[in-house]
Parts: sequence; structure tokens; C-alpha cells
Amino acid sequence: MKDIDVKHTDAEFEKVLRSKGLRRTVPRMTILSILVKASAHLSASRLHHLVTAAQPTINVSTVYRNVTAMTEHGLLHSVEHAGQTRFGIAAAPHHHVLCEHCGILTDVAVANLTQTAASLMARTGFEITPSGQVLRGRCRRCRTD
Repeated sequence: MKDIDVKHTDAEFEKVLRSKGLRRTVPRMTILSILVKASAHLSASRLHHLVTAAQPTINVSTVYRNVTAMTEHGLLHSVEHAGQTRFGIAAAPHHHVLCEHCGILTDVAVANLTQTAASLMARTGFEITPSGQVLRGRCRRCRTD
């Protein structure tokens, strides 16, 4: 989400939560902090592991409930792969590239695929959703291994 900066403050997180109709809670603040610092998409189980390192009393069901609520309210987004859901900050609209070999997941700005999407629409009449596409393949490292 463009409102959340990498150099976040608790006040900034609280403001963003409230703007989405969510209360400021310790689990939500901790989850947001971890996702911003990780700058990656994490599974709920990985998030739980990292959350309990910071807040040992937060259980796994609390993590699941909060990532679900924050996703439903547009603060987070989720990407499915190999039966696992990974959560990330809902930044400016973007797509993802996913390595099917090592599982690395990388954001791709919408602008990087705009020309391809326009070409596809001109040829097929099919309009691609402005964000959230997952392009699967092999990353540079896995292609050379």
C-alpha cells in the first residue's frame, strides 16, 4: 500500500488501519511491521513464526484471522502457489513473477506489462485485470542450475 513506507512508524500503521476500518491491535501492528521489513510475501505459518519471536503470546489462529481481515479490507493481498497462500502488503497495483522451481515471488509494476496487456487485448479482445496476475516460470538462478 502506498501509504505504508519502508521506514514506518506505529502512528502511520495506525492511520492506515483506521482508514481501512480496522482497529489498531498488537497482532495487526506486528504483522504489518514484519511484512514491511521482510519486503516479501510470507505464508501465515511463516508470519506466525516471526510474530511469536516478537510477541510470544500471539497464537496461529490470531495470525490467520488478522491476515484474513487485513486482506478483506485491502491492506494485504494474497498469492496462491503449491497449496500455500502468501501474504504481502497491498502496494500500488502490481503483478507477480513466481519461480516454479525455488518458489521466489517478485513484484512487477503494472506499467511493466501494460504494453503486453494492450497487445493481448487487441489480438484477442481479452482484457487483463489491472493487477494481481501471477506469471510462472523459472528465475535466472534456477535456469542456470
